[in-house]
Formats: sequence, C-alpha cells, structure tokens
Amino acid sequence: MKPILYSILICTLILACTRYPAGVEETLSQAGRNRGELKKVLRHYREHPEDSLKYQAACFLIDNMKWHLSTERTVFPDSSLFEWHTRFDSLYTNMMLRIPDSTLYSERNRERYWQFSYAARQVASVFPPDTPTIVKGTFPDPQNISSAFLISHIENAFHTWHTSPYASYLTFGQFKEMILPYRAVTGYPFYENGQRLSDMFGKHLAKSDEKTYAKIITRYNLYKNGIRQMFPNYQQTQHVGTYDMFIGQHHDCISIADNFCHVFRAYGIPTVVDCNLSYRERSGRHFHCTLLDSTGKRFKYNQTMNYTASTPSTFFRNTFGAQADSPFMLKAEGETLPDYFDTPCIREVTNENYRVAPVQLPIEKELSNNLVYLYTFNVSQGLIPATWGTVDHQHRKAWFKNVVYNVLYFPVYLKGDSIIPFASPFYITSPDTLYTSTTLVPVSPEQPGKRGQLLLQRKYPEKAYLKYRASLMVGGRFEAANREDFKDSVLLGTIKTTPILNLQELTPEICRPFRYYRYVAPDSFPTSNMGLLEFLTDEYTPEDSLQPATALPVYSPGEINRNGSEKRYCKLQADTSKYSYLRYYSAYNPNMQYSSYGKIDLMPLKRSMKVKKIRYAPANAENHIVVGHSYQLMYWDNGWKNAGTRLARYNFLQFDNVPLDRIYWLRDLTAGKEEHPFLYKDGKQLFIYHDTIVPRAAEFYHFESHF
Repeated sequence: MKPILYSILICTLILACTRYPAGVEETLSQAGRNRGELKKVLRHYREHPEDSLKYQAACFLIDNMKWHLSTERTVFPDSSLFEWHTRFDSLYTNMMLRIPDSTLYSERNRERYWQFSYAARQVASVFPPDTPTIVKGTFPDPQNISSAFLISHIENAFHTWHTSPYASYLTFGQFKEMILPYRAVTGYPFYENGQRLSDMFGKHLAKSDEKTYAKIITRYNLYKNGIRQMFPNYQQTQHVGTYDMFIGQHHDCISIADNFCHVFRAYGIPTVVDCNLSYRERSGRHFHCTLLDSTGKRFKYNQTMNYTASTPSTFFRNTFGAQADSPFMLKAEGETLPDYFDTPCIREVTNENYRVAPVQLPIEKELSNNLVYLYTFNVSQGLIPATWGTVDHQHRKAWFKNVVYNVLYFPVYLKGDSIIPFASPFYITSPDTLYTSTTLVPVSPEQPGKRGQLLLQRKYPEKAYLKYRASLMVGGRFEAANREDFKDSVLLGTIKTTPILNLQELTPEICRPFRYYRYVAPDSFPTSNMGLLEFLTDEYTPEDSLQPATALPVYSPGEINRNGSEKRYCKLQADTSKYSYLRYYSAYNPNMQYSSYGKIDLMPLKRSMKVKKIRYAPANAENHIVVGHSYQLMYWDNGWKNAGTRLARYNFLQFDNVPLDRIYWLRDLTAGKEEHPFLYKDGKQLFIYHDTIVPRAAEFYHFESHF
C-alpha cells in the first residue's frame, strides 16, 4: 500500500512542478506545434533561481500572448535590404561622428549631410534592394513566437531596465507594460525584437549630449530621416513594420507611434502608445506615444499632428496585458462591443490628460448588457464611442468614471449592430470655485412638439486661425499701372478692416484704363492670403471673352433681389501667354480654400481696361453655405433624424416646419468633410464648443510635446 501512496505523491509533485500558471497553460493549449518553443522559454528561466523575475516576465508575456495576433507578414526576398541598411548605418555613423547637439542643424552639417545622402542614393539606385512583400493571413502569436526571439527580447528588456537611468526606477509592474512588451499597439500586425532595435538605434540615441528626452528624440528623428534619404525611391505602398521608417511612402500615426515605442523601449525609455478615438471637432482617430521620466512627468511624442489643438474626447492606452476593467472583460455573455473596445488589452487614461468627474445616469428599461457607453459626435459616422460605463442592474443606474467637462455626450447601449440611446444628450460643467460642484446639463427640448423655421448660413463654425490670418491682411493695397514694373502705379484702395471669410467688394478710388493690376500684401504680413480675387469691369467686347463675376453672398431672403438690380460685371482675365502660372494661381482659383502665398497677386491684361469693382475673399474653409451644393439637415431625437434636403441657390438655407430646440447637424452632400453640431436660438446657429459648451483651459493638463 505504501509504495502506491509514495508513487501517487511523487507523481503529484512532478505534476505540480511542471504545471505553469493557469493563464500560461491556456496559451500553451493554443500554441499547437509551437508549444515546445514557448515551454523552452519557461524552462530556460525556471531552472535558475536567480532568474525568478525573468521567469515571471516570461509568464506575463506568454500568458497575454493569446490576446495578440498578426494579420500580415513581411517577406524579404533576400538580404539585400538589410545589407544596404548596414552600409548606410556605417556611413551615417561616420558622418555624425563627434557632432554635438548644438551644431546638428548648422549650414555646414546640412550641406555635408545632403552630399552623403545623395552619393548613397546614387550608388544604391544602381543595385537597389528587392522590395519586401506582404503576406495576408491570421498568425496568432502563440503559434509563431520562437524561443530565440522571446529569450533575446527578455534579456534586452532586463538589461535596459537595470542599466538605463530612464528606467531603473520602474516597479516590476511598470516595467512589464512600459519596457518588456514586444508589441506596442493592440491589433497592429507587426512586432519587433528589442535586442535588434537596440543594436540598430542605441548607439545613435546615446550620442545626445544632454541626455534629455527632447535631445534623444532629435537624434532618433535625424537617424530615421537620414537613412530614409539614403535609400533610393521606393514604390512600397504597404506597411512593412520596422522598415516603414526607411522605405516606402505609406506613413500614418499608427506605424510612426508603433516604431517609435519599440525603439525607445529597447533603448530603455519607458514608453507606451496612447490613442484617441474621437475629437470634439473633427473626425478620425490618432495614435501618439507617451513617455515617463523618474519624476512621474509625462512627455508626448506626436510626429504627425498636434492632437492637443484638436481636443480629443478621451484617451486609451494600448497594453500588452489583459485589463480586468476593460469592456472585453466586463461584458455580458453575447454582448456586442464597439470595434476598438473588442480587446482586453486597452486601458482608459483620460484622467491623465484631462480633469474628469464620475457621473451616474438612470436607466429606465431593463438591460441584459453589463455595459453602456457615452458616444460623441463624429462627422463620418454620426456618433462614435468615447468611454464606457457599467450597469448597476439592481438600482437601474449607469456608472461612468471618466466623464470630461464640457463635452457633449450621447448615452447609448448596443444591441447587436444597433446603437440605442437610453438618456438625453448631456454635458457636465466644471466647478467655478472650490465651493461649487459639477453640474450635469441635459440637452433636450423643453417643448418636444414645437416646430418652426430655421435659417442656416454655415455647416461649421469659422476657424479662429483663419480669422486671425484675415486680420493680418489689414493694410494690404490694390494697385494699377501701365508699366510692368509698376513705377507709374496708382492706389485703387486699401483693406482697412478685417475681411470677412467670404467674398466682399471694394470700389476703386480711381477708374481709368490700366494694363496691369495687382494686390500687395502689407509689409507686416507679406503673404497675400487671397483665396479668391476678381478685378471686374462692365466695359468689354465679345472678343475679350470674359466670364461673369462671382456673385456676392446672399445671407437671407431679404437680400435676394439685391443682386438682380446690380450691374452685370465680368471678371478680367490674366494674360497667360506670358504669365502661364496664372492659369492655376490660387488667387484666381474659384476654390477659396487655397491661399496664394506670395506677397503680390498680379493681374496682367492683354490690353488696358477699366476696373469698376474688386471682389476678394481671404483663404477660408468654405464652410459657409456654398451655392450649388446639396445639404441635408439632421436633428437629434433618440437618433439622427432627417429634416429635409435642400439645394443651395443662395448662401443660406431655409427649413420650415422643423422640430425646434434640438441638436442639429447640417450635412454637405456635395463636398467638404467639416461639419459640426449646433443649437438654434433666437434665429442664430450656436455651434457646440464655440458658441456653447465651451471648454476651459483649466480642464486640460499640460504636457511637453515633441514633434
């Protein structure tokens, strides 16, 4: 009997010693033929007590590996690309030898840098490396990560953690998410080995004199751009992972952030990739990197755009490890999730960027869902998820932790593919003093059945920077001459007040025939900024072949008869036989969205003619009502409802018998991408975030950003 008991005990001990944590075992069960490779990593670190922390790190990576996969693979037909990179790297290293940070952009170094790059590109173009190709498919990490890759990656991560002055202070928990992972962006198909990236970039980043993040980032950008310029021009239109930095034309914020994060982690700087899904005023999403220093201060690396100017609604962090409070983990069985939330490897970090407040909302109906959402306006989809909340089924309430002040939210839940509102849109106002509290303001009609008329002039508010640029045109002057050098010029008029962001008219002070006309920008702002410029006359012959003048804007029904009583002016045509560029010059292009950037806008004629009127418009986004465009008015009533479609005959639209006191959205069905919700009070459009629900500077945290 005793031998049997001893055998059972021994078997039990053996099994206990060979079993791994439950999450690791789950991943191993999915690894298929690659199971042996992953177990080799675990055995490698478990056999040595001094590697106990590395064993825990290996368990963390393998445990969470099951949440990650690739949908693409880069296939390099030969080693030529790597060989050319090695040559260019050596050339770059010699070129940058002993150049301090202070002279990186000196004229001498710029010239030397250009010569090296040109010579390298010419040589490489004779025997160009073969272009890598992309293989589509599904490649789960547990079935494709080798032991050699993982061990090498872990060793480099621990080396940088222990030796880097930027990472040595990290706790093991911070290290596991900010240095250790071999993936940076959830769902992005490419990943890289930290040891290889350290070998590629480490020696160049270390050349920074001051060792600040700003200086190290400068060295990174110089190297990346330098190697790119040495390669011959590629027709690579698909992402190829790490080599996106050096070849091809396909750039976006995801690949830029992903590659940056991999490199800086490999070098020993704690880095993560954050994402925002929605903005207050524009469509699209954006990825950028957040870096941490030993004081807990955060820095942003954001090469493609200044996201802070566009004010995202929320921020999410791409993690390697599954997050227990992610929607993926909290959802009920069979519950649908928004696309980006359909992974356990995200964590909301809005509170790191904005002041936030918790909000609870009543739920009047019984829900089987565990989750509800706050959506925000999005021009391409109508609504887009901003944050999630949990359902308290017992008390029929929804709890949200990260509600941003002065953001218009639409509370919804998902049922299949349908987005179903469960409460009125709302926003919260921030406290004015220490003694006032957050206020929840619902945006709903006081008299739901009331209907009336709307007179609309815009689909998007005027942009502050365009108004500012228009104000800099004050002092600009219109001149005429009969000599091409304008030595006999006369002044026709001066811009004395800030022009409106649309067409306006000036009557010249002198009216006699001239051969040359022009607009001259003021010396204080020597850029024309003209989006449209027309010199008009009513004295012409059929041989002049002049086109009718662009009509002045008509903003209301009472102004309609004004244009009918005006003279029929035609716009003078430039003599393009000598000045061929004027065929396409932006000042004479009927699209006001493009600015002329020279100091002078010239209008040379074939013969002398009188100018009776001058019509001009500063460069603007043409977000006013454009004649000839088709528009659709939407209003919010537990979903976006159609209030009608109109073809614009003038620069206003009139909609009758429309539900009043709603949130409205005017869609341009013809052209343009910028549209913004608005309220309508006392005959005026009040755009969200401009005329109402205006964010305050104190609601945003300041970060040092690097571009």
